[in-house]
Amino acid sequence: MGRWGGACGETHSKGTTVYCHKCGQANEEGAWKCAACGEMLYSPPPQAPMAWQPPTSGKAIASLVCSAAGLMVCFFVGQIAGIVLGHIARSEIEQSQGQLTGEGLATAGIIIGWVGIAIDLLILLAVAIVFVMRLAAI
Repeated sequence: MGRWGGACGETHSKGTTVYCHKCGQANEEGAWKCAACGEMLYSPPPQAPMAWQPPTSGKAIASLVCSAAGLMVCFFVGQIAGIVLGHIARSEIEQSQGQLTGEGLATAGIIIGWVGIAIDLLILLAVAIVFVMRLAAI
């Protein structure tokens, strides 16, 4: 119980004067802090609860990472892993009925994976053409 009979944190108003629950000092109405002790006279408004947000699928993230890494380092291995993980992630997200997110990440992983495979095939074709042309020149 506070000094004036209320619970701690309560303020009591008598006319245009607000009394501090801690020290009993009379304060002008509208004041937020006690002039004597600095205690807050009013409690701040309660915070709205944070909305629940479903987690992102780890496989969707891994799909995008593998496909992107495959473009730079791993060649076919990264892209194939990205495509497979992307399809698995999309299936899990669809079956989760809103409990998982990340469908866009999974789709991006699949698309980047296929584009990476096409680029890798073009590079292999170019290398093969150059190799055949050099053999023919000998």
